Amino acid sequence: MFDLSYWSDLDVRHCIDVMHVEKNVCDSIIGTLLNIQGKTKDGLNTCQHLVEMGIRAKLHPWSNGKKIYLTPACHTLSRKEKISFC
Repeated sequence: MFDLSYWSDLDVRHCIDVMHVEKNVCDSIIGTLLNIQGKTKDGLNTCQHLVEMGIRAKLHPWSNGKKIYLTPACHTLSRKEKISFC
């Protein structure tokens, strides 16, 4: 944070964008739990990184012809759980 261009101009340096940090963390968690398209962090790139690292084989993407499928993670909610959550 000390390298930010506006750091020296802040009057209260310990309160740097707390609201935005909270919003971004909340958006990421909810997007991942509810599997919201474009908001989830469990995409194809993430699964391909797991393949490259050689870990969590059951979460690796698999293909059946032309389509690539992603196995849902253990934290992915079912439709009933999503409705209950909301």
